[in-house]
Amino acid sequence: MKKILSVLCLVLVMASCTKERDNEPIFMAMGEGAMTLALAEGSSDFTDKAVSIKVYKENSETSEYELVRRYTNQNDVPNYLPLLAGDYKAVVQVGERKIVSFDEANKLYYGEKFFTIKAGEVENVEVDCKLQSTIVYVEFDSSITEKFEAGYATTVAIDDEYNQSEINSGDVHSLKYTETKSGYFLMPEGHTTLAWQFTGVNPNEKDSELPDGGTLVDGKITAGGIIENVLANARYTVKLKYSKDAPGGLVVVATYEPEPDTPIDNNISFSPDPTVMAKGFDMSVEQNSQGEARTYVISALAAINEISILADDNTYTLDLTNSSTIEGLTLLKRDDLNYELTIDKPFFVNVSGGTKLLSFIVKDIDGGQATKSVTYQVQGMFPLVFDECDWWFGVGTMRAKVLSTECSDVKIAYRQKDGEWSFVSATKADDDTSYTASVTGLVVETDYEYKLVLDDVDAGKVLSTRTPDGAQLPNAGFESWFKPTWWLPYGESDFPFWLTGNEGANMAGTTLTEPSEDVRVGAAGKYSAYLKSQKASVMGVGKFAAGNLFTGTFRMDGLDGIVTFGRDFEYNAKPKSMTFWMKNNEGQIDEKTNIQSGTDIYTVMILITDGTTYSVNTKDESTFLKLDKLPTLDGIIGYGYISASDSNHEWVEKTVEIHYREDMMDKRPRKISVSFTPSGYGDYFCGSTESWMYVDDVRLNY
Repeated sequence: MKKILSVLCLVLVMASCTKERDNEPIFMAMGEGAMTLALAEGSSDFTDKAVSIKVYKENSETSEYELVRRYTNQNDVPNYLPLLAGDYKAVVQVGERKIVSFDEANKLYYGEKFFTIKAGEVENVEVDCKLQSTIVYVEFDSSITEKFEAGYATTVAIDDEYNQSEINSGDVHSLKYTETKSGYFLMPEGHTTLAWQFTGVNPNEKDSELPDGGTLVDGKITAGGIIENVLANARYTVKLKYSKDAPGGLVVVATYEPEPDTPIDNNISFSPDPTVMAKGFDMSVEQNSQGEARTYVISALAAINEISILADDNTYTLDLTNSSTIEGLTLLKRDDLNYELTIDKPFFVNVSGGTKLLSFIVKDIDGGQATKSVTYQVQGMFPLVFDECDWWFGVGTMRAKVLSTECSDVKIAYRQKDGEWSFVSATKADDDTSYTASVTGLVVETDYEYKLVLDDVDAGKVLSTRTPDGAQLPNAGFESWFKPTWWLPYGESDFPFWLTGNEGANMAGTTLTEPSEDVRVGAAGKYSAYLKSQKASVMGVGKFAAGNLFTGTFRMDGLDGIVTFGRDFEYNAKPKSMTFWMKNNEGQIDEKTNIQSGTDIYTVMILITDGTTYSVNTKDESTFLKLDKLPTLDGIIGYGYISASDSNHEWVEKTVEIHYREDMMDKRPRKISVSFTPSGYGDYFCGSTESWMYVDDVRLNY
């Protein structure tokens, strides 16, 4: 069987005058050494256990060991403990000295070790801290739990034979088990025997015959035995089950299993985690990535099997068999327990600029792990902050940290990925090492690269980013609809960004625009918008009504309609075009042919404005929007449209290019107008009753 390994490691750390660990200085006088004691996370959790850690020093005159340090909480133990040179003894106890207990926290572990502290020398001390308790596990078989409903128990006592009266009086230490569980016994000196007894009542066996010819009057069954040569740090199991022998008698079978060589659960392990210390400098002070190389001493009490560095969310794991696998990192192996890691300038080419935290992660083969961090000022670019960019005008601020003191020309270079570099001079910002540059031509939904250039030489890491997505119109896939009386192209609780002329058509019992399940293959949603031009009549009086869909508002004026184009829209960038999917039919104009004849036309329009809206009243031709006049309308920043007579009976993707007015380039937009109709002369009540259009998946392109 596997040998029990339970170790307390007291690590003595070499020091001259002062050293540093976890940013705590150590001060040692002449003739002193330093001792560190740590409780590592091992297989045990000591949260609920009493801990006693004592350090004794031998009195050279009396040869008696005198207490010099005592701790009752592992968290109170300092990282370093200066001690005068001399002979010492370390004593560790975990758990309370309770003779019997069901509480696992009272399992007792104890160990001691003699050692010597010499001035200026390192002494590693290991203390075997072994389990002193005996574990007795009582297991009730299902045959007991099912048959002895009236009650059962097993009592285990520290005695040569079972004596209930002495147990009742308290003269004998015992535990009473009423369920399957473990108990813990601390055997007094001179005691090596445990006695046990099972008592249970099985009503079903009342008045049954016993093997000796007697009768079981009340169904009570008793059985017992002893366990001899009981050992500490061992486990014994008492298994109890119920059965009948051949002639019908009752038998309780009990077995115990001494397991002195079997590993015990929850072995105690005191073992300090690995340490990372600075060599010759203060690790709590910010370091300069462009300064001299820094060396860190890494140590452990068990063989180190992993050393890695975390920087900028990137993990660099070192090859422990090769000293130079990563540029700028040099690893020197002293032995399996000790390494020196040197970090030099080239490493920071992989780290973005600014104040950066480098974290050392060290693991050993015993499960110990340490994480130690140090702060560096790193030369190079700061990540681009999107909030410092105005995507509508395409401008932004890029920042860098410059630590080199001899450079005379500081530039920031940037480009769309794989494009040509643009170079911009940078100027000092808040301090002598911070620089900023204003960049132009930025667009959203684009991959960029940017870097720091000092005296025409690249410096630091080339950073990359993808700029944010451009804003899109709500319900641009026309998946949300609502029909209180007529169809509305938005959800019941949504803002009415899109509208139609259905309110007017409803007066004549007609619907111009409605949802359709006719969508193209590959569409994300299951609905499109269906626009149908038709004749709408009320009491014999009718007008042609064009199918329509637009961003804005609508109201009736008698039998005429007033459409106000324009909805508030939060632009975060400047769209170049608008694409959408459509299929359509353009019929021959059969209404108001005196206005226009021939084939009907579909019209799609987009207007980007400074907040201006445009109202069209169908009874006032002076209010009509004429496509060729859009560039001259007040408030227009950008515009685009397509108008054509071709029919597309299969889904096609169309693009409307957006043109921006030179005289409005400094204006910031507030509203957007988008409209669709299969009958472009609809304002004149002119068009074809055979014209229709499906529209889906409108997208602004940036």
